[in-house]
Amino acid sequence: MFKFSISLKFRLYGSDKQNKKKGCVSPQFIPSATQLVQSLTGLRAKSTINNYQTALRVFGHYAGTEVVTSAVDAHLLEGFQQWLLEQHVSPNTISCYMRSIRSLLYQMQPSCRHQDLFDNIYTGKMCTDKRSIAIDEIARLRHILLPPSSPLAFSRDIFLFSFYALGMPFVDVAFLQKQQCKDGYIVYDRHKTGQRVRVRIEPLMQQIIDRYSREDSIYVFPILTASDRDAREKEYESVRSRYNRHLRKLGEMMGLGRRLTSYVARHSWASIAYHANVDLSVISKALGHTSPNTTLTYIREIDDNRIDMANKELLDRLML
Repeated sequence: MFKFSISLKFRLYGSDKQNKKKGCVSPQFIPSATQLVQSLTGLRAKSTINNYQTALRVFGHYAGTEVVTSAVDAHLLEGFQQWLLEQHVSPNTISCYMRSIRSLLYQMQPSCRHQDLFDNIYTGKMCTDKRSIAIDEIARLRHILLPPSSPLAFSRDIFLFSFYALGMPFVDVAFLQKQQCKDGYIVYDRHKTGQRVRVRIEPLMQQIIDRYSREDSIYVFPILTASDRDAREKEYESVRSRYNRHLRKLGEMMGLGRRLTSYVARHSWASIAYHANVDLSVISKALGHTSPNTTLTYIREIDDNRIDMANKELLDRLML
């Protein structure tokens, strides 16, 4: 069970004396770790680099960018963990952040002891609830009556566009530029893996694109407004959180009985395509996965159901 009752207050000391005895230096953590990540670019998978960058950005938002490395102690990490929980960040996302920070600490100071800092930190992986909805539920979402210019209507349309566009991740929808849409296709490189994905623009997609088109923006959708790269990244985190809150509200309005999130559009497309007997390799390519094994995590639950149904059909024949 994933439970914490840790105070938000944290202290910027604690392991300093212990680390000084071991000859560990105390530079500012965020700038030093950022420099390390830059040096690793091209040597590590793009998804790993993205995880490092996101973890540092969120951690810096909590602890400040001037916190020294020796101050990254158990109290600070536990406070960070509790803060993330209160921001409604999922346990698996928290685990990803923490594992990234732990890895960077190891690489920055290999002679220092860091494992004990994470004794009370969640770094595992929980089995997630079902993340897909059926095609009739997609249709219900599409036809919910909402004020045309409301935030809920916009979030609903972005969710539908994500689904229509072969399960395009929200981060790629947010950063999608007009120049990536031409000759009837969207061509983009996934933020997470760098894998190129090509999507034909279908009428349902074009309707949503036209609905939110703005001449004064390079983006397809009015999700990001900041011009500076770092400011855009911070803005994205805030926008994603708000988007998921709106989706949760939409799910409640539909009476889904489970949380509607940005991931559901992607998982739903994969699940529905699999039900329609689309080949696994095709689904994998559409999702921009580097390996079909990744795709299996999206459809494992459906695969289990198919096994159950197949076995039932076989056994039913014995009853004839």
